[in-house]
Amino acid sequence: MEMNMKKGNIKIRAMTPLDYEAVDERMRRLHRMHVDARPDQYAQTEHVYSRDDFEAIVACGQCIALAAEEEGKVVGICLAAIREPKTFHGNSERKVAYIEALYVDETARRRGVATVLYEETGRRAKEQGASGMELMVWEFNRSALAFYEAIGMKTQRLVLESRL
Repeated sequence: MEMNMKKGNIKIRAMTPLDYEAVDERMRRLHRMHVDARPDQYAQTEHVYSRDDFEAIVACGQCIALAAEEEGKVVGICLAAIREPKTFHGNSERKVAYIEALYVDETARRRGVATVLYEETGRRAKEQGASGMELMVWEFNRSALAFYEAIGMKTQRLVLESRL
């Protein structure tokens, strides 16, 4: 059963195919930040997701695609997928929600929008049998690191690099 959630003036709801342009714009901003910081890892692209790929995400039973709205305008997004990661102990029934993207417009930051998106993603992930949430964040993205630490996420592993 699909439910909407509301906190103050912010409404959290499942995305629909009609959200493509709003999501596309936010994903371009998020991607641009990564391209600027790590051009060795990211290439500029017109669209992070094609319309068909986005519609598949919205329709996917193993995906959580949420929009945060304020006064009818999308101000934040969260995209996550339920995964069953392999463990060092062989096959496992462990499921996690892997957050692919969490983005809030600059004008809506520091008002709890990202926290509500994160919490609602967690609630929906738990309903789908997930026991936790995971994500990857680049070292250069200090504001995201600070946010994730503030909401209680812990470092799981570090990936180190050396350029040659």
